[in-house]
Amino acid sequence: MEVKCPQCTSRFNLPDNLGKPGVKLRCSVCKHVFALPMGRPAGTAEPKDTALPRLKDPRTGKGRLTKLLLGLLLLCLLSGGAYWYFFLRGIPEVQGVSGEDLARKVEMLTMRNVRQYIVENEKVGKVFVIEGRVVNEFPSPKALIAVQAAIYDKDKKVLSEKKQWAGTQLSLFQLQVLSQKEMESFLGNKLEILTNNTNVKQGGEVPFMVLFYDPPNTVTEFGVKIVDVQDASPQE
Repeated sequence: MEVKCPQCTSRFNLPDNLGKPGVKLRCSVCKHVFALPMGRPAGTAEPKDTALPRLKDPRTGKGRLTKLLLGLLLLCLLSGGAYWYFFLRGIPEVQGVSGEDLARKVEMLTMRNVRQYIVENEKVGKVFVIEGRVVNEFPSPKALIAVQAAIYDKDKKVLSEKKQWAGTQLSLFQLQVLSQKEMESFLGNKLEILTNNTNVKQGGEVPFMVLFYDPPNTVTEFGVKIVDVQDASPQE
């Protein structure tokens, strides 16, 4: 039978063998003691209070597990199944593709708002930042978009290059105060990547950021290109 606490209105399921007329109960949420709101048959003794049945908190046990499972299901549905699909598979290392295969894979991915700037970081000194957004112009959703950025000297010699999954960016404040390890950990955060970079629909976009630490003074220009993308997992 269902019982409602008159103090906090929490609802509980009480076994039928305990739901006798006039029995006293203690609410596990607010600790209020109350009797079942039913008339007691004449001639019956007042129930003793020495061992009050303790109602199980509805916020624990199966109720909490059910909410957790529903939350995971909602997250999966919101991302079209892609989040859960890649969560189970794991995120591979950025490998990149070259030649004609790459041209076909990324031909309808474009970049916008690409810019470069230098930030003074209190722990590592200068940080050369390249950031922007990748736009999906394919008619189908895409996932795990990866970019490669490079810095060059005046003779167009590569001074350093780096591959990075799209999906994460740091704020200016973070760029100024975090350590190199902390910044790389944030940019490689699997949860952020899976959330933002596993179901990029047509017309959708995903941010990217690549960092070069303590760059040489001979840097004169930079470049960035898309080096890999995958089809999003099919929706159920």
